[in-house]
Amino acid sequence: MKNIFKSILIGICLTGFQCKPHPPHFDLNPYADWSLNDPGLQRSSLSFPLAPTWDARVRTLDKVHTQTLVSLNKIDGYEEIPEKSDKEELFAAKLALIHKSLPEKVSVLMDRYLYGIYFVKNLGTTGVTGIIRYNKEPIGGIVFLDTDFLNRTANDWATFKEKSVFTEPEGKQIRVILEKEENNTDVAALEFILLHEFGHILATVESHAPDYSETKRDYRNLPFFKGIWIGESVSEFDEDDFTERKKIKFYGKEKINLIPEGLNLYKKLHDLPFVTLYAATNADDSYAEAFVSYVHMVLQGRPYEVQLTEPNAKSIIFRNGILRDEGEQSRKFFDKILNTKE
Repeated sequence: MKNIFKSILIGICLTGFQCKPHPPHFDLNPYADWSLNDPGLQRSSLSFPLAPTWDARVRTLDKVHTQTLVSLNKIDGYEEIPEKSDKEELFAAKLALIHKSLPEKVSVLMDRYLYGIYFVKNLGTTGVTGIIRYNKEPIGGIVFLDTDFLNRTANDWATFKEKSVFTEPEGKQIRVILEKEENNTDVAALEFILLHEFGHILATVESHAPDYSETKRDYRNLPFFKGIWIGESVSEFDEDDFTERKKIKFYGKEKINLIPEGLNLYKKLHDLPFVTLYAATNADDSYAEAFVSYVHMVLQGRPYEVQLTEPNAKSIIFRNGILRDEGEQSRKFFDKILNTKE
């Protein structure tokens, strides 16, 4: 009898009736309430009017926004209590240099949506982005940057970050090149980090990504993510093409052996639409990495490659994907956003 019913069901599916697949499972977003209701993420928590340009909007960490970060750390299981950096003025001065180096269309977007930059210490990570709301709707964002992480040149910072994924054998190391030697400064590192964080603001305010206030975030039908991401940490490639993706952990305790697993990882990454290794970790960082890579490489013509160095040899094992065929979807998306192609 069971086989008869099974045959009937198969027959229905084959004769025109749709048998819908099970919808994907979306994990509950632990940041939804924080993003929607935290007092430090409301327009009323900031002083207005804003300075005319984004680089003049450095804000000193106050009690309200300290608690915003403490609340976030509590969700993440961290005990750090951030505080104002004693290097605030030093880093604020560097923002003017970045403003001069950015394409005008990028600065216009940042003037529109970047409401404040806080230089702090004891943050627990390089940077954190908060979305500012008015009547629950996202209207802009603020960025918190830990100055203790901003003391490296661009290439040293990017290399330090990339190395955190791997265990390197003796005599073999990776190095990331973000800048030519003459431009390899701590200001260049700060620029790259800030653009990545701003990417999170742009994605949310322009509704390119699901709002951080949503309890279940579905990426499937959004143009940037379509065919690449299902949920925040669920990719279309997880089951067949890139089963190793979930092993990638930046700054984690579990490492991947660079030889041979890491090299195989980069080889696979080369044929997939994740522009960097960090872009493969989750959907939100996939967008932010594509945005900063587009500005960095397409608009500014700067390099981004991962090298393998050995005692008597050096080779390129990965180039940022924004310029490859695999990055075409991301590249065309930002062509339209930044109006760089007619």
